[in-house]
Amino acid sequence: MTTSSKVSTSHWLPTAALIAAFASMVWLRFDLVNSTVSSYTDCGNDCRNWIIPAYDVGILALIFILIGAAYIAPRWTKPLLTGLGILILVSYGIDLFVFLLLHHRLLLTDILRFAGDVQLNGTVALPQLRSFTGILLFFLLISSCAALILLITKAPRKPKKALIFLILSPVLLAARAIPDDFNHVSSNLYKDVITNNLPHGSDAPYSATTSVNHLFIPEPALTCITSKSTPQPVILLVMESLSLYQSQYLSGLDGFLPELDLIAKKYSHLEYFYANGFTTDGGLIALLTGHVPLPSINRYRSTSAYLGYEKPKQDLFNRLAKAQIPATYFRSADQGFLNTGDWLRQLNFNFVDGPENTFYNGMPRGSFNEPGDKALYQRYLQWFDKERTSDVFFSVIQTTTTHPPFIVPGTELRGEEAAFRYADQALGDFVRELEHRKFFDHGTLVITGDHRSMTARRRNEWERIGRDAYARVPAILVSAAHRNRGAIRGTWQQTDFIPSLLDTMGLESCTSDFAGRFLGPIQPAKYILHTQGAERDRILVRVQGNPKILEVQLDGDNTHWRIAPEEENNNEVVREINRERSQLPVSEPDFAAGVLQWYGLKK
Repeated sequence: MTTSSKVSTSHWLPTAALIAAFASMVWLRFDLVNSTVSSYTDCGNDCRNWIIPAYDVGILALIFILIGAAYIAPRWTKPLLTGLGILILVSYGIDLFVFLLLHHRLLLTDILRFAGDVQLNGTVALPQLRSFTGILLFFLLISSCAALILLITKAPRKPKKALIFLILSPVLLAARAIPDDFNHVSSNLYKDVITNNLPHGSDAPYSATTSVNHLFIPEPALTCITSKSTPQPVILLVMESLSLYQSQYLSGLDGFLPELDLIAKKYSHLEYFYANGFTTDGGLIALLTGHVPLPSINRYRSTSAYLGYEKPKQDLFNRLAKAQIPATYFRSADQGFLNTGDWLRQLNFNFVDGPENTFYNGMPRGSFNEPGDKALYQRYLQWFDKERTSDVFFSVIQTTTTHPPFIVPGTELRGEEAAFRYADQALGDFVRELEHRKFFDHGTLVITGDHRSMTARRRNEWERIGRDAYARVPAILVSAAHRNRGAIRGTWQQTDFIPSLLDTMGLESCTSDFAGRFLGPIQPAKYILHTQGAERDRILVRVQGNPKILEVQLDGDNTHWRIAPEEENNNEVVREINRERSQLPVSEPDFAAGVLQWYGLKK
């Protein structure tokens, strides 16, 4: 064999081995992420998002750049190039193993914080290492590293060989130009390990000077009116993951909610209603405090979901207490998650009812220890009939059965459609029970969702609902005054609930450019804000009368319009976002620690 042939063989065989091993790891990650998301959200093949290999070939492009450099760089740089390449491959492999182990991504900051306090637990990590997937991952990682070492250390000075790798690199990087259409809020699962560790705009801090300056920004001007309403009871029903696409009547798409559709037709609904966040805590913050759930610094790496949102706008609960209007909360799921129960009591609810109530004794339980929506409604009616102390009250009922992984307690029913059909039937029965008690003769029921379901975008969802479909949820208004009223025109959001509630309770209510009122004298807000799930450092903005979807980019002192309105004086929204976020405490990035402790890998 000639020298040229030897060089060619030593060049192409390791190259082929590297590509094959890395491609296999990419496919393994693709399958793991998609199967995990699919099993949790029951979205089937809709979750098979090809963004994963599009991102990950960028890692291979970086490796090719290092190999190309080895063919033209001085010999003394080869150990440096080899080390950097191995670091990239090992990071990729560890990230994949962390996801296999914990369904969590590898974050460099977590390694730096917890490296001295993490133990290889034989009951958790070793079984995964010994599993077929674990052994396969280890073999692929070792193979790719060995091929890389051979390619770099044996690379002769051949500029033409370098050119092959250096030309291929931008071709691979071009795959990153695929639109960031994740179809799912868990975007961090899809991005590659390097992108996932880049600085995030929502965590970019404000400088001390800027934070002080933001404190002097005046709050949005309020327009207040004295209510002319006779105080009446209000029930806010927050249905987990209730989404427009599930309603045939409201979207023309899936028909999972025939009972809800009948209620909306019989009474009324808000034409365009936006969730201000993409999680349950975000929905509760918007509905019960009137604040848009803007992320604090480190919010998405923290378990302190409600930090900074302990004081409702317009002093809601204290004013209800002074008017001797009790506020009660009912949810049949564990309220210890994210310390939701403690936060609700801090808000000053008079009564917080949970799954520990003896009413639920002996009932089969599903996710979060909940006995099902039907049992929750039965428990509420028990309170309504036997424990209620006032004819005028404010109640929050929060459902859980339609939370992923969509398990209906005490049945073999599984999956999104089954869970929502069950929840819909339970809702229909509940509304009929309230009608039987003549509640709607003098009371109002508001039915809405906490956020759009954390599932992939449905086929034709954008075409039927709009490209902002991920921010919108149903809002049904049920009362004597809303019978046969049809759609209430306009654009509304969850932060409009407090002014609406106050007016219905016979109390003064205030609106602003950022908070409207849909009960009583209706008044839409000028601006709608939604904290996005797929791009968590961006805030979606809708302006009344403007069909364009706008966006604000969070970036500390450099927070700015990413897609701006056409008006010249358009800084009101950015100023308000900066003012609100500057008042939020910095969150403790303890989410990874909680995951590690849960699996027994952290002391």
